[in-house]
Amino acid sequence: MAEGGKIKSFLFFILKLAVAGAAVWYLFPRGEDAEALKRGLGDFDPRWVAAAAAVYFTHMLVAAWRWGRLARMLGVDLKGFEAVSLTMQGYFFSLVIPGGAIGGDVVKMGVISRRSPSGEKFEGVFTVLMDRITGMIALFGMALVLLPLCRQVLMRVRLPGLPLHEHLQELLMAGVMLLCVAGLAASCVIFFHRQVSRVALFRYLMEFGDRITHGMVSRMTAATDVYSGKWRELLCLIVVSVFGVHLMTAIPVCLLLTALDVPYSVLTVVTALTVGNIVGLIPLFPAGVGGRDVVAVLIMTAGGIPGAEAKTVQLVYTAILLLTSLADGLFFVFDRGGKSGGPAQKETHP
Repeated sequence: MAEGGKIKSFLFFILKLAVAGAAVWYLFPRGEDAEALKRGLGDFDPRWVAAAAAVYFTHMLVAAWRWGRLARMLGVDLKGFEAVSLTMQGYFFSLVIPGGAIGGDVVKMGVISRRSPSGEKFEGVFTVLMDRITGMIALFGMALVLLPLCRQVLMRVRLPGLPLHEHLQELLMAGVMLLCVAGLAASCVIFFHRQVSRVALFRYLMEFGDRITHGMVSRMTAATDVYSGKWRELLCLIVVSVFGVHLMTAIPVCLLLTALDVPYSVLTVVTALTVGNIVGLIPLFPAGVGGRDVVAVLIMTAGGIPGAEAKTVQLVYTAILLLTSLADGLFFVFDRGGKSGGPAQKETHP
């Protein structure tokens, strides 16, 4: 069964690469647009590309800082370099192992669990989960604000070879907003475990889960209560995530469009990358590559950005993402402490 599981994981990974490759291949222009792509790539000033890469890398550093703050809130002593190293390794493994955008989180959980003292492993693992929850609250909340503001552009999105009636587009947009609401609710429900436990069925399930996991559910609710008691700092981290993480993934595209002297709306670009990042959460896409690109190009094109330029910029952006994530693998190679370092210490809660 172990061998069968490995084979299935390998085949699923190959399928993901095929889907991502097909999506990226779709972005490659043909005919005259292909010539425009070649000219566009030749017109890029390397300084603009370097600036875009620096901004993209900065969002990773902000994400590492956010995780470090969340760890300290729970009393887990996560050093600054340690947070950066494991965060970068997370981005690397999100690209190269099955699991999509959350694959790197699994690796981070495993490493920090190994480094934590016996009896304190759960708290370290839970900080990774809370980091993901914080980021998703920021992402879905941001999308719910942007979608109505960019409604006219989204209504002009056209899928090649698939004509959509206006009413169907409205339903699709409403569906996306409902998905964002559902994602936001799923991310926030953990903070309302006391209210949920008042329902007899859920209380029974929580108690049953606590018994079979030897108190893991109780430790999770206790950790959640710590974060709930520091809601102001948690709210600040969500705001930082909006501007320092998610918005920083859209600014590189703006810089690349500026480099090509292409007129664009910042609102359109931010909406395109935000919706693309949500689609990129689907485990079918390695690190979001493929799904994010197609969605972003469709929305940017609907917003008035010429198709050839939109595809050119998105391909360069994806190249930056891939090269940066692959370079993050150096932290896995050279940070020996990240793989087999000593145990992290846990501070005492006040």
